[in-house]
Amino acid sequence: MSNSWRIGSEEYEQALQQEGEYWGQESEKAFSRGIPFSADMRRAERLYVDRGPGLPQQQVYDPVAERIMNGDLYQLLFDRVAAVSPHSRVLVLACGPGGLALELARQGHHVHGIDISKGAIALAERMAEENPFTENFGSLCYTVADLNRIELEKKRYDVAIAWDGLHHILALDRLMGQIRVSLASSGVFIFSDNIGMSFLSRLIGGALYFMLPTYVPYHIKFGFVLGGKKKISKEMTRRSPFEEVSSGSIMETVGRYFTLQQCLSHTGIGYRAALAGDLRGSDPRRHCFLRWLKKIDDWAVDHGLLKGDHVLAIAVPH
Repeated sequence: MSNSWRIGSEEYEQALQQEGEYWGQESEKAFSRGIPFSADMRRAERLYVDRGPGLPQQQVYDPVAERIMNGDLYQLLFDRVAAVSPHSRVLVLACGPGGLALELARQGHHVHGIDISKGAIALAERMAEENPFTENFGSLCYTVADLNRIELEKKRYDVAIAWDGLHHILALDRLMGQIRVSLASSGVFIFSDNIGMSFLSRLIGGALYFMLPTYVPYHIKFGFVLGGKKKISKEMTRRSPFEEVSSGSIMETVGRYFTLQQCLSHTGIGYRAALAGDLRGSDPRRHCFLRWLKKIDDWAVDHGLLKGDHVLAIAVPH
């Protein structure tokens, strides 16, 4: 992805179309095997999905593993939204196939999800229509839009959420301004994203991923260790042109518009998400190992031994 692309140019529009189509295809690929966690947190199934040529061959979507590794983060998010109001007006940016937006609506909130991918939004709307958990349901709507150019209504929302989506935003400074004006006077902005992996985190995570049995064959992992990561990263960027376009500037840009009330650093062991998805073994053994990995990871980050490559932050406008 080129940071010098001019928004609205032909090159930009082509990349934007490619970005939307890619994530729509990824959502459809997961749905072809069942219901992924990213679309419905309560009804999610364990899925095996082929990543495609140029990438490691198989990926497991395991909702139990997702809850083990990130359940505490989701609960912190849900508690903070409920603390604003039991019926908060919530904006979910880069919502994908809608799992987070749907869960918030089930908890009584009035949710508006926005994403660039028509395919992902279509699947999110399907999940909303099929939702069997209707008691205390708030409301839910979706919009397909480019977050680099979006104009948000002033003071419309109590909470704005960006979950693993800000690193895809080219015009991050502009979007922060839009989020700020869209929040009510007591509104909060909650985001979680990748802010960059340290060398030590990459080394420890890479060693674990290489040594442990996974669905990715050892000869592919060996190539990954010897430099294949760059090849995979390049392939990912080719498919998703906006991947990690702003990872290094997220905290600085947010800080120009918001004051952090809480900032939780997490995921000190690199490639933890990949390991959680790809690890081979019986479910009891896999899940036991992941629980211990999570505890060790959290302890190392809390004591300053490892730098978390993700943050979960709660912020208010200046």
